[in-house]
Amino acid sequence: MRFYLEILKKFNNFHDKADYREFSRFILVHSGIICVLFLLGYIDHPLAKKVVDTVTGLFLIGTSLPCVALFIRRLNAVGRNPRLVAVGLIPVVGLAYLLFICLKKTD
Repeated sequence: MRFYLEILKKFNNFHDKADYREFSRFILVHSGIICVLFLLGYIDHPLAKKVVDTVTGLFLIGTSLPCVALFIRRLNAVGRNPRLVAVGLIPVVGLAYLLFICLKKTD
């Protein structure tokens, strides 16, 4: 969890490079947290559902800038143009392509 918090603290670092381990660990933990929050969204109690939906929304908004910074740093490490992060705005296909590029191992 320490490495996850370290990446969140680097939310304004767009110029360095992120190695494969850093990127893959972050994506794994971040995806796990999102899956748990979405599964908790299926609670039948109305108040609990509103609380979980609010926490999920705040989490996604709060971690969007660190995620973009990490993708840009990873694209720098792979040798691609950081502007390629805009491809992630294309639903499903764009994000899958961006993940495919970023999950390549560097030399």
